[in-house]
Formats: sequence, structure tokens, C-alpha cells
Amino acid sequence: MSTFKSDEIFARLNETLNSFPAGERQELVKQVNSIFEFHLKNPAGDVKVWNAEVKKQGLGPLMVAMKLDLIFRSLGMGPAPGKESELHYDGFETSYLILQIAEYLNVMTDAEKKDFVARTRGMYLIKVKNASGQVATWTMDMKNVPPTIKKGKVDGVKPDLTVECKDKDFMDLFMGKITAQKAFMTGRFKVKGAIMLGVKLDAIMKETQEKMGFFKSKL
Repeated sequence: MSTFKSDEIFARLNETLNSFPAGERQELVKQVNSIFEFHLKNPAGDVKVWNAEVKKQGLGPLMVAMKLDLIFRSLGMGPAPGKESELHYDGFETSYLILQIAEYLNVMTDAEKKDFVARTRGMYLIKVKNASGQVATWTMDMKNVPPTIKKGKVDGVKPDLTVECKDKDFMDLFMGKITAQKAFMTGRFKVKGAIMLGVKLDAIMKETQEKMGFFKSKL
């Protein structure tokens, strides 16, 4: 069988995980809680399968995909330093989605950014409550070029639309389980401001899913 460039990565992964003190290993299991199976094909067409178990109980495939970054960050292979902390809130699954939207905006060309803003034209304030009652807030500037997302409420910026929802409901919107219109009508999303901008959230979520293959796991 021909060589695989990924062998070195998995060797480093094993070495790093095995070097963790017991407390750190338990914390990683708590955060990741998943079993991964990687099927890798090299240029010669050979296939190698790797398995990684970082698990203590069941977890759906979407969340498994979103937790991969926790493992690879342990090898120093994650997002640029500070990038995730700029948007992340502990205890919120929505944080992973917001990061993906931000990365999608970042990889757009200048022309794509202008087109995206022209189609959206809105300043969003997103407030999400988790199961513990904590609230995370993001400001999504889809009104100016380049479009950006900031953690928290930006001083001096008046949102065109404020959206309040539960962590799970934002996840459901992203995954297409509900539409923005249905979320508003059923009260799962509480909105204040230009409600038509809320409907455009569907387009933002869909475009991110299509461009960022990270979230294409089927439930």
C-alpha cells in the first residue's frame, strides 16, 4: 500500500492524546463525546480507515462533526489564534454555527461580499438562550461591506432586527428543520424590527451550508 500523508497527523494525534494528564483527558471526552471513523484515500487510490473514540455517551452526527475542531486544536491545527474566542460562548451549540457563518463570509471574494450585502442589507442582533438560562449575543453586520459578525452588542450600532431564541431553535433553523417564517409565527423566534430581514436568515443559513461542507452530515 502506498504512503498516506495523513499518517503523520494521526501519529501526532495519538501521541498528544496519550500525553494528556487524566484530568485533561476527561475534559476532552466531556467536550467531544464522539466516535470518529475516517476513510482516507491517497493519490494511488488506496484506502485507509482510522478510528478515534473520544466518547462517554451518544451524540448525533451533526454535533460529532462540529466537535472535530476540539481534537485538532489539541495539535495546534485549528483556527487562527483568537479567531474562535472572538465569537465563541461556552455552553452554546450556536457558537459553532456562528463561527461557520463568519468563516463563510471570510472566504468570499470581494465581489461576492458586495453581492451578499446587496441582497441582505440588514444589521442583526442575535440573542440566544441555552438550557442553563445563559444568554449569548452576536451582532451580524450584513449591511456594510465587508459583512462581519461580532461577539456581543456593538456600541453605537442600532440593529435593524433583533432576534431572540433558544439555542436549539437556532440550530434547527440552520439545519433547515424550520424556516425563519415558521419560527416567527410559532413564537420560537421573538423579533423586533424589520421582520422581512428575518426571512433572509434562511438564505444566510442555506448559503453557508452549501459553501461550507462542514455541516453536510445527515441527521
